[in-house]
Amino acid sequence: MPNIQIIIQARLSSTRMPQKVLKPFYGSQSILDIQLKVIKQDSKFPLIIATTDQPADDKIEEFANLHQVELFRGSEEDVLSRFIQSSDTNFIVRICSDNPFMQLGSINEFLKSMKSDTDYISFADVHGTPAIRTHWGLYPEIVSRKALVQAHKETENSENGAFYREHVTNYIYGNPDKFNVKLLPAPEIIKNRKDLRFTIDTPEDFENMQKLYKIIQINGGDFSLENLVRTADEHKEIKAVMGEGIAKFSK
Repeated sequence: MPNIQIIIQARLSSTRMPQKVLKPFYGSQSILDIQLKVIKQDSKFPLIIATTDQPADDKIEEFANLHQVELFRGSEEDVLSRFIQSSDTNFIVRICSDNPFMQLGSINEFLKSMKSDTDYISFADVHGTPAIRTHWGLYPEIVSRKALVQAHKETENSENGAFYREHVTNYIYGNPDKFNVKLLPAPEIIKNRKDLRFTIDTPEDFENMQKLYKIIQINGGDFSLENLVRTADEHKEIKAVMGEGIAKFSK
């Protein structure tokens, strides 16, 4: 079994929607509450929340302490260094904190296809675009720590260095000639769906995903990929807001 740690990347100073990861999302539960519950149910790997060293993120530290989760605080802009410094494991599962519908069962599928020299693994859409570059907001990434260190070193003085340090894995999956990148075909039901957006950037996204989450909870709480996609497709008003977000934040 690879030496792995899960890291949730979280901060409260989002320009589009500050405080979104701790704002009540379903009842009193925040997105972080929901993610933490799912991780405890579906994963046996140790967890760290990696946030910034800015005073605005003191509430993230309070959340971690309340839930007895390990916390690391580091650079706000250099997120790549934050990941490197927060863990000494060989591999890191990266989870973004603005995704309430994460399909963590995918971790086991990634592990089955991983080898000791794998640098990056995740799903890709039908065009080969890594899941992190889609609007899905459903899948984690697994990345080797040594690849993160190499990426930081190689981009430190580059023209796009700030971009790569903010987006953590972009340099790695974008340079398969330098890194051992493995992109698995996403599940059939989602791999060709450019019309679905489950990630949260704005208040409109937040409210829309609240509606979807509540509908699923009322109807039995089945958050499987199949039911998630089916429920979204059944509600045109939800799909309409998704479409607006996709058009606004074209990737």
